[in-house]
Amino acid sequence: MNLDVVLEEVLPHPPEEVWRALTDPEAISEWLMPTDDFEASVGARFRMKTQRLAADGWVRAEIVELRPPRRMVWAWSVDTVRPPTTLTFELAPEGDHTRLRLTHKGEIDPSAGALIQDGWPGRIEEMRRVLEHA
Repeated sequence: MNLDVVLEEVLPHPPEEVWRALTDPEAISEWLMPTDDFEASVGARFRMKTQRLAADGWVRAEIVELRPPRRMVWAWSVDTVRPPTTLTFELAPEGDHTRLRLTHKGEIDPSAGALIQDGWPGRIEEMRRVLEHA
């Protein structure tokens, strides 16, 4: 399956707060998936615990680009068969708010791809909730 997710949301928080939600392991664990080894640096590899996306229970990722607090790109793997997909977070200020653009692209197992495609809107809503309670 060719995964092609593009979401744009305006969040009622400044870019620095949204960036923190994208780069703090505790925040990531709340809105996306549990992780305990995330580090915001290019080349950093980390895992996130999943119940449904990967056969072995882990999504593996690596930060391939980082331009704080505006852009971060992950290589995202749910299996060892296909090359990783590309997940990009881009932030742009809009007054007191932040426009978040999320793109997730690449070839992926169809069942995992369907879960990812359907799941991103809910994950963004979870991020919104985490930001409200920060």
